[in-house]
Amino acid sequence: MKKLPVIIDCDPGHDDAIALIAALASEKLEVLGVTAAAGNQTVEKTEKNARKVLEICARTDIPAARGRTKPLRNPLSVAPEIHGDSGMDGPLLPEPSMPVCKESAAVLIAKLVEESPQPVALIVTGPCTNAAVFLLAYPHLHKKIAKISLMGGGAYLGNRTALAEFNIWTDPEAARIVMESGIPLEVYGLDVTHKAMIYRQEFSLFRQRKETVFQFLADLLDFFGGTYLEARHLPGAPMHDSCAVIGLTNPELFTYRETTISVETESARSRGALTMDLRPGAERQDSVCGKIALDVDREGFLKVLLRACETITRQRREKGYAS
Repeated sequence: MKKLPVIIDCDPGHDDAIALIAALASEKLEVLGVTAAAGNQTVEKTEKNARKVLEICARTDIPAARGRTKPLRNPLSVAPEIHGDSGMDGPLLPEPSMPVCKESAAVLIAKLVEESPQPVALIVTGPCTNAAVFLLAYPHLHKKIAKISLMGGGAYLGNRTALAEFNIWTDPEAARIVMESGIPLEVYGLDVTHKAMIYRQEFSLFRQRKETVFQFLADLLDFFGGTYLEARHLPGAPMHDSCAVIGLTNPELFTYRETTISVETESARSRGALTMDLRPGAERQDSVCGKIALDVDREGFLKVLLRACETITRQRREKGYAS
């Protein structure tokens, strides 16, 4: 079976880091590149965090590039109350030694898409800024994008405002460009990502294993789960960004609805909210542009993440890294 080539645009971020682990471990995906967006923290910090994750997964062969320093229109607003000052507080990791690409995120995406012999999927787990810049600058490459798998928004929930989720709210103009690109969409919003939660009593499933990747993920969960308990009173760590990866590798774990999806950019009260039509029969409309995940097999999802850590551990050993 051919692997699906993917490019991951992210803003690590604890949940982005776990999503990267899931993608790098999958036998179904070929990660061509990783690009960093400004979102959970400044792009200088998220790009550095992305390289740290690539190094801990022994994948320094994958190019990593830095994106725009701010959204298309909004000033940047980061989330230290959830992710800490570094954007990935908790794990104690050395500074990355692998180089960052000289190309910008959009240029690297275009290069990798153009060079790929088969269509590429974009996995966007941060604000859509880099993806939008790529789509605007390289319209001739749209036909080589198989789909866009996006973590953002929600049918019924917001977290930055009552209606808007952080990734979409940070750069709604960019999200609108992505949603209206005509490229098939898979959207994983808060409705499903809060269900894909690792509960606090399950953190020990990772902590009890002494290998590097298991300990790294346990450190991520401890910090992320702690800030979510304090800020949102949640009983664990929601695996937001991993949904956009595991939805591609294990779609049988999710329940989807086909729908129209658009982004509100004008109204001050609902700026950054997703609008969609979930009425019965709406999926038959000509305007359908994608599907949104509304439910997940949580236990199956957790098993995928545990297997991912096993796979990365094995790959590290095969490459001569300490387990």
